[in-house]
Amino acid sequence: MISNFVKISAAITLFSSLAFSDDRKDTVLIVKDIVILGNEKTQEHVILREMSLKVGERITSTALEYDKNRIYSLQLFNKVDLDYTVEGEKATLFVRVSERWYIFPVPILGFKYRDPKNFYYGLGFVHDNFRGRNEKLVGSFALGFDRWASVSYQNPKITDDDDIFFRGYLSLSKVRNQNVSQGIYDQTVHTGELSLGKRMGLHHTLLGTAGYRRWKVSDPQPGRTVSITGVDSYVTIGVRYTFDTRDVREYATEGVEASLWMTKYGVGEGEIDLFRSGYDFRGFIPLGFAEAALGARAFGGFTAGGIVPSYLHSYFGYDERIRGHFSTVLEGENILGHSVELRVPILLPRYGTITSIPLPAQFSVWRFGMYAGFFADAGKIWYRGEGVGGRPWYSGYGMGLHFLLPYSIVLRTEYALNHQGAGQFVLDFGASF
Repeated sequence: MISNFVKISAAITLFSSLAFSDDRKDTVLIVKDIVILGNEKTQEHVILREMSLKVGERITSTALEYDKNRIYSLQLFNKVDLDYTVEGEKATLFVRVSERWYIFPVPILGFKYRDPKNFYYGLGFVHDNFRGRNEKLVGSFALGFDRWASVSYQNPKITDDDDIFFRGYLSLSKVRNQNVSQGIYDQTVHTGELSLGKRMGLHHTLLGTAGYRRWKVSDPQPGRTVSITGVDSYVTIGVRYTFDTRDVREYATEGVEASLWMTKYGVGEGEIDLFRSGYDFRGFIPLGFAEAALGARAFGGFTAGGIVPSYLHSYFGYDERIRGHFSTVLEGENILGHSVELRVPILLPRYGTITSIPLPAQFSVWRFGMYAGFFADAGKIWYRGEGVGGRPWYSGYGMGLHFLLPYSIVLRTEYALNHQGAGQFVLDFGASF
């Protein structure tokens, strides 16, 4: 296991060095000043903290493109442009943005675990840019397959002079169990969580989290909870480190994201006493032809300690999927997964302005694009008593079309073959990784 971790770390380091090996001296111009235009609501520091170009830095085409993508990845703007005017060997850099609509009620419609049989519906209220500081206020409720009510607040920068961020979350939910081998039953879950983090420079983030959870099952049976009463209550404490240099977070084609995390479930004398740790490494390399990029992902999660209730098991077939076995549910206490994907643009991302019908400015500028994707996925899952070799790997490969739509929506239509040669069509939202 350790040797695999070292190999993966070395691969991510190679991805990172290759992704940033461009010539960074293609101009002699030095940034004299940075002027931001179009930010009627958003405060300037929200934009500036995403930029690698600072006053005194040398302007390069690579840095301009990278900063444009980083600002767009805030998901606050429909359009972002960077240009500059020259004054001798110095230049004034202009950042021009077109803001999105930030405050709106959101109809909630979806399929839990991306399964059409698991339909849910509800209503949410979202403020995506509270006080113009990229703070998020979200309240929502849903009915249907799973029911919940939740409220959250996120502040990415508590004061102008620091880079400390905060998040608070409260929810009450009634959810269906995932362990299909034990029949169907409901779980009532109370969750409260506080997170405090520190952003170190442009790419490094350290996050600490403390929370409380209470799980109650409708039909207590062995394995569904640790307590024989059918109710588990416990405190959680966790820490996560992330290194992120990706260009566009919603659909990256360059850069690296590497995360390491640890969580303790249960503190003191309670019946829950578990420790979980894991990693998630993603890298993207431009290939130098047709604007294509090669991406790879490796992730794992590992459990130690006492009894693991089913609601804390690891799963494929829900949030994590293996294309080719898209709906196959695999359950265990530890998980490993790998993916590679070639992304070839059919229509490079571009902006369009709707003029044929009257729309508010926040809805008239759209960004869209289309890629062909060629992929291979593999994963395995196992219980601690079985050992890592106790179960087989599952794998699949295929190709599809990926549509980049306005407001950071990604739609994927794909066809996959599994390791047994059986095929399936996949319709999914969001990038595969």
